[in-house]
Order: sequence, then C-alpha cells, then structure tokens
Amino acid sequence: MAVVNNMINSTMQLYLEKGIDADGDPVFGRKSYSNIKLTALEQDVYDVGVGLAGLQQHTLNKIFRIDKGSLDNETTI
Repeated sequence: MAVVNNMINSTMQLYLEKGIDADGDPVFGRKSYSNIKLTALEQDVYDVGVGLAGLQQHTLNKIFRIDKGSLDNETTI
C-alpha cells in the first residue's frame, strides 16, 4: 500500500529579528499567518511574506511555510 499526504492546512511564518540581547546575541520573534491556500506556489507565499515583512517594524530573517497533513493508506484497485 502506498501512503499519501492529505493536506489539511498551511501557515506562513515570518521570523523577525527584534534586536540584540545583553550578550550581543540576536533576539527573534515570529509572526504567523494561517489558512494559506493549500495550492499556493512557494514563490507566491515567499513574495507575500516579503511584502508583509516590509510593513513590519523588525527585520525579516526567514520565511517558513508550515504544512500540516494526515498520512493515510492509499488502496489500489
């Protein structure tokens, strides 16, 4: 039997550099946007993330796309 991933939802997360701590290490924060269209292309998600990051007070470090799905057996006839 083959296993298939049935996508349930997708979230875009902006990883933002918020400043520097007392030891000189960067401090990061996250801003999440849920209900991303499951069929959205990675380039489109990235472009929207960059656009939204431009509206943020803090500097963009990374953009993550977090997909959640259920793994199910696919039966063949």
